[in-house]
Amino acid sequence: MFPHSPQLQSLIEKERATFHKILKKSLKLKSEPILIISDYGQLASMLGYGYYHAAQKKKLLATILYQQPKKGFMFVEDHILNALNLLPKKSIIIIAVSNKLGRLGEEKSFRNFCKEHGHRFISATGLADLKPTQFNLILACLNINYQSMKKRGLQIKKQWDKAKEIRVKTELGTDITFNVENMEAVINIGEYHQPGSGGNMPAGEVYIPPNGINNVNGTIIIDGSIKTDTGAFLLNDPLTLHIENGTLVKMTGKHAPLFEQTFEKFQERSQHPERIRLVSELGIGINPAALLIGSTIIDEKVLGTAHIALGSNSWFGGAIKSIFHSDLVFKNPIFYIDGKKMEL
Repeated sequence: MFPHSPQLQSLIEKERATFHKILKKSLKLKSEPILIISDYGQLASMLGYGYYHAAQKKKLLATILYQQPKKGFMFVEDHILNALNLLPKKSIIIIAVSNKLGRLGEEKSFRNFCKEHGHRFISATGLADLKPTQFNLILACLNINYQSMKKRGLQIKKQWDKAKEIRVKTELGTDITFNVENMEAVINIGEYHQPGSGGNMPAGEVYIPPNGINNVNGTIIIDGSIKTDTGAFLLNDPLTLHIENGTLVKMTGKHAPLFEQTFEKFQERSQHPERIRLVSELGIGINPAALLIGSTIIDEKVLGTAHIALGSNSWFGGAIKSIFHSDLVFKNPIFYIDGKKMEL
């Protein structure tokens, strides 16, 4: 049933306290059915099994299903789709996959599916960017002081919600301005208690969409990590992005051709290729255990980093709907809220 050796299963089972902490604190789980969806990637299946074992030990009604690893344009396998459609309303879904879950249909997104049915969910995607030996790092990012992280996140959200303009600078030369007037920041602190809610685990970021599609201007020097169509990785040479009226107009640096290939591939598949290069998000990491390792789901949570995204943001209040979303992480940001330096 499980794609692990008995020895590896035993190692995962020893960490059940951390997985149970997430089920209890992040999801406030009671007796709801739990559907865990994973794939045959080693780290993804380890994480999925960890949640399953913790649920079983607490005598909860849990099912774990596996499929082949999927990219974003692929569809989920039939047995996964059938299981999702058979779930009672207000169930729990846990995703742990090497790349993406896969599409549920031509139109419906996974988030909208959960909202419609009142399901709460947590997800860990892109796990193929990590090595199996980094399993303990994921556990460290999960096993944190959530109350302290919540306090930090709420302080940032309060300032960003009131802001008309956020400017970000770094010593390397980043200087970019986001018009965020009337926009609301999203705080990702691992609390998914309301029907239809869900998000990343590990948690630990605050992010906000710009106002409209043409209100971001400046230069960003990315010196942390980027995510391409083949996966995320740490940069050994900075990538410089030039943004005019919300659109990426020029890139320079050793990795610029690789990122350009990613844009071209998504533009070929998109009904709205002009949206691929739109700047859609400004974010800041607040997870005290996260380290820059070349995995977006961890990197964008690192304290002392910021990130921008290009592509879709409609699911968190923005004006851009696209098949593409890519986060780019940079170090040591200095934020200015309506001209005043933000104190963290």
